[in-house]
Amino acid sequence: MTARATIAIGVASLVSGLFYFVQGKFQFVWLPGVGAAIAVALGLLACVAGWLGNRLLTLAAGAAFLLAAVVLMVLLVRGGFLIGNGSAFSLWLGLGVGLVTLGLADRLRTVVGSTEGNM
Repeated sequence: MTARATIAIGVASLVSGLFYFVQGKFQFVWLPGVGAAIAVALGLLACVAGWLGNRLLTLAAGAAFLLAAVVLMVLLVRGGFLIGNGSAFSLWLGLGVGLVTLGLADRLRTVVGSTEGNM
């Protein structure tokens, strides 16, 4: 089940790369060329992680999205718009948290399931 969700998040990231080509009132996420490349590359990584069902690769993709969001925020604070703006930050933060959660989901289910019998 988590593999399908990981693929869905990867596809969402791939589709978000299309915002590079959108102008005007339908440009919900502002992604310049570098930001679109990051979205596509990490989206592909998430799709591969879901396809393989690899939890470690899912965590790596989530961590990469979170790192991209942190780097973007540092650049925004310094006045640079190299890879996006606040909309890209919120998108990548959400995708990163979702992937990290999915990467830890099986482990969390095992831990919660083992403590229920002790109550």
